[in-house]
Amino acid sequence: MSWIEKEFNIKGIATDVNTFEWEEEDWVNKAPVVLTKVAKRPGGFTLHMKGITQDLEWYFSKGLTNIYFKDNGKTLRIEHEDGTYYVDLQASKELYEFLKEFVEEEESV
Repeated sequence: MSWIEKEFNIKGIATDVNTFEWEEEDWVNKAPVVLTKVAKRPGGFTLHMKGITQDLEWYFSKGLTNIYFKDNGKTLRIEHEDGTYYVDLQASKELYEFLKEFVEEEESV
């Protein structure tokens, strides 16, 4: 299995949403992070982030990940398809190009 890793130094906010439907509550955990490395693997990639109190490794899979710019191109969002966790990073064309193969093309209707 071949892994391709690239170092980054991009600030952002990681958000983890825990939904408890039976309690009808959402717990939202937001943490400032610095994206330090991205490791691509067949079928997905891992974001390595340094937080204030802990380091995070979030896994994403091709076809289950949304990657797009928001806030008029100022923010790059990488989110799990169902929205249970996502990270908003300072816009980085270099990061976007590195992850381009995971960006799903809009389907025509």
